[in-house]
This record gives sequence, C-alpha cells and structure tokens, in this order.
Amino acid sequence: MANNRIEMDNGVTILTLAAEEFGGEYNQRSLFYISGLWIMSFWAMATNVIQALFMKISKKQKHSFRKVLWDMGRDPKHFSCFFGDRFSRYNHLAKVGAASWRALDIFYNYHENVKPQLGNNIEGWLTHHWMGKLQNRQAVANRLKVAVRLLSKVFGESINEPEIRLLSVASGSAQAIIGAIKGQPGIKVRAVLIDNDPTAIDQAKEIARAAEIENSFTFVCDRTTVLEKVCADFKPHIIEMVGFLDYRPKGQAIKLIKRVISSLPEEGIFITCNINKNSEKPLLDWVLLWPMFYRNEAEFLELLIEGGFSPEKIQLIYEPFRIHGLAVCRK
Repeated sequence: MANNRIEMDNGVTILTLAAEEFGGEYNQRSLFYISGLWIMSFWAMATNVIQALFMKISKKQKHSFRKVLWDMGRDPKHFSCFFGDRFSRYNHLAKVGAASWRALDIFYNYHENVKPQLGNNIEGWLTHHWMGKLQNRQAVANRLKVAVRLLSKVFGESINEPEIRLLSVASGSAQAIIGAIKGQPGIKVRAVLIDNDPTAIDQAKEIARAAEIENSFTFVCDRTTVLEKVCADFKPHIIEMVGFLDYRPKGQAIKLIKRVISSLPEEGIFITCNINKNSEKPLLDWVLLWPMFYRNEAEFLELLIEGGFSPEKIQLIYEPFRIHGLAVCRK
C-alpha cells in the first residue's frame, strides 16, 4: 500500500502510512482467522461473566462489575480461555499485564524476544497464532515505530532551541522516547518521565542506561495530578502522552487535554494517540480483559478540538491497519 493523505475541510490532515515507509508490519488476517477469534472471545466472555457474577454475589463484592472483571484479568491464577492463555505463558502475561508496560513490551518486542523462544509445541503454536498473527499486536508495534519517527522529526525540524525539553505523561517504559533521543545524538534533549508504576520507572531507567543516555532523563513516580507542578518547573516544549487516552472516558480525556494545552508554551507540541474500533476488539475485551475506549477519527478529533487545539494545527497519523492513530498538535 502507498501513503494516503486526506485534507479535511476543517484543516485537519489525516495521513495513513504504508508499512514500508517506516519498516512496519502489515499482515492482514483472513475472515477465517477473525471468525475463530470471535468464537474464542465469546467463549471467554461467557465463562468470565459467570465467574465475575459468582465472585460478586458469593463474596459480596462492593466493587462495580467492571472492576471485578478488571481484577480477575490481572490475577496470575486466572485464565480466560482454554485455547487462549492457559497453555501460553506469553498470551497469559499479555492478559495479566494488560494496560501496563509489561504487555506492551511483549507486543513491541515479539519478534526479538518472544518468537525466538517459541518451541514446536502447543505453547509455541498458540502464541504464534493468537499473538504473533494478531493485527492489534502488529499495530501497537507499528505505533512504537511511528512514535519514534514523529519524535525524531519534531526534534530535528520543529523546535529552534539549544535544548529541547520533553515531558512524557504516563510514560511506561518510554521505549519510543529513548529510541528517538538515541537516534538524534546531535540534538540536546532533556526529558522528564512521569508514571505511577515504579516498575515502569525502573524499566525505563534500565533501557535508558543500556542506550547510554540515562543522563538525559529525570524520573517522577507519581500520578498525572503533578502535571502542572512539573511543567511549571520544567517548562517543556513537547508533552508526549501516547496510550493514556485509551483508558479515559470522554469527559476525563478532554479535561486532561485542557490541562496539557495550558501547560504548553505558544507553538508547543502535544503528541498523543488513541485506539480505533477494529474487528479484534472482542479478544482484547474478553480474552485479555483489557478494557479501553475505542474512538474513530472523528471522535478522536473531537477530544483534541474540545480540549482546545485548533483543527488546522492538528495532524493525525495512522499506522497501516488504522487501529492506532497518533496526533501531533501545535498550540
């Protein structure tokens, strides 16, 4: 496929990248594969709903049904499906670590770290079939590569400063930021990474140390409530928040974007993303028990515009599957 660029009437540019443009993956799945995925997903839905109802009633859980399902999914002793995660430790880790750097690390580095360890057995087959082939796994790996590319471009072209200051919100293991900084050794970048998971901070430190750029980073283990305080001291030119909007409903997402734009200087840049609705959603919902807010292009744009960004200063960039879209917004 070739790059596809659409200019909207409101001034927004929507670009869909070809896989060969950035070394991405684009192995589409057949209707047969998607049908099997749906069958497994609805099997998992039935068993997980029954288990969650039993736990809520028998143990008199005061939590919402959604919270009970969430806790089930993060329990290492829980398995969603006989053919999904019971006989594959990697599929199981992707479920238990959903919404964290651990699951993303498996998806990002599947070909380098997971595939070489797979044997010619049931675990190897299940992992390759349900993780290796998954379009969502390919798409999130594509998102990482596109994010590195976008950040590198911003570092090199968009900011005429002797030192570029970048703030990452809900940074996780910060693989995109570390990759972009390492790939631009001639540009001085300082970054502050905020995440409330100490294991994510530790992983980011380890990756930055391995890349020999740990002196470029300051790490803050805290929640997004510290955003304004950190920005007041650090004064970032760029705020990056890739992945976090996937877990915020519309009202909360808009409030967070308003906080971001008020923390940026004039011509400051906000890079974020959102997951699009897609045919593999039932597997993420009911096998991995990985709840997210799925938004199409119009809904994603609505968040950014209501958050305060002008349409003509927004560009959306989608990876080839159009599952993950990144936004580059200038204040």
